[in-house]
Amino acid sequence: MCPKGIHFSQSRLFVRTTHMTRKPKNTRTKSRRSSRKRTWLSPRYSGLLAIVALLALGMINPDARDNVAEALNLSHIISPSKPLSSKVQGPITEGVWTVARVVDGDTIIVGASADSAGQYRVRLIGADTPEVVRPNTPVEPFGPEASEFTKQKIAAAGNRVRLVFDGDQVDKYNRTLAMVYLQMPDGQEIWLNERLIREGLARAQTQYRYSKGAKDAFRRAETEAKNARRNIWSLPFSGI
Repeated sequence: MCPKGIHFSQSRLFVRTTHMTRKPKNTRTKSRRSSRKRTWLSPRYSGLLAIVALLALGMINPDARDNVAEALNLSHIISPSKPLSSKVQGPITEGVWTVARVVDGDTIIVGASADSAGQYRVRLIGADTPEVVRPNTPVEPFGPEASEFTKQKIAAAGNRVRLVFDGDQVDKYNRTLAMVYLQMPDGQEIWLNERLIREGLARAQTQYRYSKGAKDAFRRAETEAKNARRNIWSLPFSGI
């Protein structure tokens, strides 16, 4: 028996080199092909696809756009409190602003014109109303009532609000944080943040950085709403 790979043929010795000279697979080419396939799944391309989808959603529903941006952590790309148009604007300042739209109970859009140029998203600091516009989230109890309350009060004030900064001016979603005051026709000034909490239409958020005086006022308003079981505090799962 001949050793493996060695054969005799017509008195001549030859070596079968089939096994020894087998051409290795072109792993480099395969690696390049597989890398091309994986490229489309890379974070860079996934992020671009998400941004395109987000922009398309924003053309249909700006509120849904911003909530999705928060969920995908894309707020640094599509920034709610930057102007809602591509035109570069200066920073928002304290003072009297015209309300362009009420998003929900604790979020409004202010601006000097009816179009999107120069409009900013303002979040009422320290007051958290139930959700009504967040995508893939059911409308929460008393969310519509909170939105309607804010709309009515702002309309009664001639769609004008006075913004006052207290503590952090921008949140992690790049929304402007402010105390919102309304000048009513009878001369009374309403502190909208505090009034929403007092009416039981918002929970006090005292974990953020703003003045102790405002936090104390919000705690007193929330205690009053809880004791009276107003609106959200009337629910069996309100936590009272």
